[in-house]
Amino acid sequence: MEQLSVELLVSRIKKWATLRNALIALALFATNGLVLGRLDQPLMKLASGEPKLDLRFGYDLATVEKLLNAYGVEGRSIYLLNLAVDTLFPILGAATVVLFAIVAVSDPFWQNLLVVPPLVFGVTDLIENALLLSIVLDYPSLSPTLVAVTSAITQVKRTAYYTSALQLILSVLVVALMQVRHQQKSAS
Repeated sequence: MEQLSVELLVSRIKKWATLRNALIALALFATNGLVLGRLDQPLMKLASGEPKLDLRFGYDLATVEKLLNAYGVEGRSIYLLNLAVDTLFPILGAATVVLFAIVAVSDPFWQNLLVVPPLVFGVTDLIENALLLSIVLDYPSLSPTLVAVTSAITQVKRTAYYTSALQLILSVLVVALMQVRHQQKSAS
């Protein structure tokens, strides 16, 4: 059995790492983000402008109780739908950043390094969603330990997300520059 490693993963992804596929992933990721933004609006309205747990850099039991109480039954149902839609967000986001990183950078060392933040983001966001689902379904009976673990996962996810977002912006710029240079060579 082959050992799972970043290098093996990158080698398997390389055949899919084309500009076309990266752009398709980006379009799907952006669309999913827009849908999530729409689902966030009623939650924020119910909670007097407070962001949902996924968008905070950490939280405690009192914050979770206050937020879920403010949502009420209707808001918690919306949050469950939000979590379902949010399941695609880390998958599409990680895929987008990984594809653009591999297209933008040809050196295998850097490719292997650059796929780590989006993979951490993707995995921790999926874990966070499962834990938040459990919290919402268990409400009003909340486990302080579960909330603390979920908050820690959210903090790791947010850090990996910000790193991945910056990496995506830089990779898109590098790919765009590569395309401009390619067109200039073709024109001359």
